[in-house]
Amino acid sequence: MKKIFLLFIFIFLLLQGCISSKRFSNTTLVKSTPLKHQKATGQCWSFASTSLLEAEAMRLGYDIPELSSFYFVYLNYLDNAEDYLKNNGTSRLNRGDLTFSVLEVFEKHGAVPESVYDGNLGDLTSKKQMMSRWKEEDEMNALIKEKLDSLIKTNASVDKSLEIVENILIDYIGEIPKNFTFQGKTETPKTFANKFVPLNSKDYIELTSYNHHPFYQKVMLEIPANWRFKKYLNLPIESFMNTIDNALNSGFSLAWDGDIGAKEGFKDNGYVRVKNEYEDEKLISQEQRQSAYKRGTTRDDHNMHLVGYTYDRKGEKFYILKNTWGKNRGIDGSYYLSENYFRLRTISVTMHKDAFPTEVKTKIEH
Repeated sequence: MKKIFLLFIFIFLLLQGCISSKRFSNTTLVKSTPLKHQKATGQCWSFASTSLLEAEAMRLGYDIPELSSFYFVYLNYLDNAEDYLKNNGTSRLNRGDLTFSVLEVFEKHGAVPESVYDGNLGDLTSKKQMMSRWKEEDEMNALIKEKLDSLIKTNASVDKSLEIVENILIDYIGEIPKNFTFQGKTETPKTFANKFVPLNSKDYIELTSYNHHPFYQKVMLEIPANWRFKKYLNLPIESFMNTIDNALNSGFSLAWDGDIGAKEGFKDNGYVRVKNEYEDEKLISQEQRQSAYKRGTTRDDHNMHLVGYTYDRKGEKFYILKNTWGKNRGIDGSYYLSENYFRLRTISVTMHKDAFPTEVKTKIEH
């Protein structure tokens, strides 16, 4: 009888709102645009980075339309192909990439709205169509490599070779516009970017945290996707985490690059915690983070848009990352990474330089 009475009291309080039924509370969330969907393409890096650009334009007060992620993909393929040619086929040629490639393409070429160029994704709605697109992208990648390898053997010019690559891109994902009409006016990608996304790509810095490099300096991080040989600002793990929190608390979102750890259950419920190695650790240390990177259990295999953090009922902290797999995955399309998972599996983040806390700014060697 006593148990029944207590259950009645609990239900009564719950209905009165005295006991929270929410999974999370004390949430810090940066304003951002609606969720993006990469639709079974291998271009998460561009979708996540494009989401960052949109959020940054919003932060500055601009009414930003959805940007085309595949515009950056298209032009980055050409940059990657040119690098492959100049290195006689010895450098990396792959569809995966990183945020600084989006920033570099953005700086050189501008941007276009999704409504103008969608990379032939707009009509893909079913799972079957999306998986077909994945196979087509595999075919496109293989064809580009095959053609480039053949052109290198015949000593074809770079211009001729890139023209062939561009024709392949047009066949598979459509031709990018040189000019277009938007809100009743003729724009180029550069004029559009100047009006709607007036960002300076040089204001964004990649951060990492590994002790085989000196701290508070810019270092070359050894990951395959870094074919542009960009440098990362290397911070101790506590400073790295504090800088990220400072950015989120100040209204800045960040691009995230890390490991989605198949063995650690990047499951559709959206809750992601450390499993197997270091599962019982109270707080992941610099040494544990370093060991996982050195042994290859933390790899560079996915990109998302970091927009906030929150706490569950037990007070455990989770970082909120907008994923690009659709709203039916994760928690309304986002994934919540526990603080320990974030400390262990984050390779790097990209953020605006104005979001750095003062104590870090004073230690950075320019």
